[in-house]
Amino acid sequence: MRELVFELLLRLIKPIAALAVGALVWLVASTVGGATASAELAILSWLAGAAFILLASDGPI
Repeated sequence: MRELVFELLLRLIKPIAALAVGALVWLVASTVGGATASAELAILSWLAGAAFILLASDGPI
């Protein structure tokens, strides 16, 4: 059972990191960038965070 919990935690690290990066992108875009805080901006920010996490972990080369 302990291995299952560790496996779930390992699989949740990337989505949580993407959420954190996406929240930072959303915050910067809605305050400094002047974009309207909307659900579309939140989803696009989360996707940008996910793309960053994938590129940072795998590397583009």
